[in-house]
Amino acid sequence: PSVYLSGTMEFLEAFDVIIGLIKAAVFGFIVAIMGCYFGYHSGRGAEGVGRATTNAVVYSAILILIFDFMITGFAFVR
Repeated sequence: PSVYLSGTMEFLEAFDVIIGLIKAAVFGFIVAIMGCYFGYHSGRGAEGVGRATTNAVVYSAILILIFDFMITGFAFVR
């Protein structure tokens, strides 16, 4: 364990932690917005709720991949 911790402390920079926190906030925002949007516009009954849930998950996953690519591109092109 001490080798892992010392290696981590040697190579981990504050910038990496900040980017990780930014990504977590952006991804959480995406999931919340997609859930609210599709939940608000869901159809009636169990079928509408199921379809809205599926759409929220699919759109969230796609947007997370896109924003992950963009944030990583902007952050690590120095």
